[in-house]
Amino acid sequence: MPIETRRGVVSVDVLERRLLERILAPPPKLLFRERQLERALALAKNGVSFVVYGPVGAGKTTLLWKVRAHSPGALYVSCASARTHSALQRKLEPARLYLIDDYSLAVREPRLRELVRSLKPKIVVVYPPVEVYEELELFEKLEMPAYTLEELEEICRERAARLALAVDDEDVRAAAKAGLEHGGNARVALMVLAERAAVNSYRLAMEGRRLPFSVEA
Repeated sequence: MPIETRRGVVSVDVLERRLLERILAPPPKLLFRERQLERALALAKNGVSFVVYGPVGAGKTTLLWKVRAHSPGALYVSCASARTHSALQRKLEPARLYLIDDYSLAVREPRLRELVRSLKPKIVVVYPPVEVYEELELFEKLEMPAYTLEELEEICRERAARLALAVDDEDVRAAAKAGLEHGGNARVALMVLAERAAVNSYRLAMEGRRLPFSVEA
């Protein structure tokens, strides 16, 4: 049963995508990463280059976004869309701080390594093991460990409460468990949370009950 809005009918897939956009948006507070964020902001303020490393879904990109919000003149570039030397060079421009995300996805041939090495100051995000990135060996390292089950549950609860999602404790626990099974991955947990919220919202709509949140785009 589609949900009717002022702009037409919304399918469950569309609803899930809209919920996912909201859930994955940078949160007001980076839970369980306060120490790392404090250190990152201090280093960035002093113009010190450093490396952020950790598994997928450990909050590395969100930390970059938080640093960017506090760093006027910072330039964010993801190597997911700039994997080669020429592609990365096209995205670069003079900046007070370079934020290089997903560097592990880059084709690290000599010219690209030298380009990244030359950027100052910079924050580079990589997956472990960090030792394989010789061009970054002289820089301070900031670890983002995998989330625990309890941390994943709290992250999901924060999103559910702040965004008024149609989920209960069972949904939160299931989402957190899925994240843990994928290596402590908060992104996976939040994707499962969005899926469950969408299904529950449709059930509420079928029962003729008002949703706790707006489904407008």
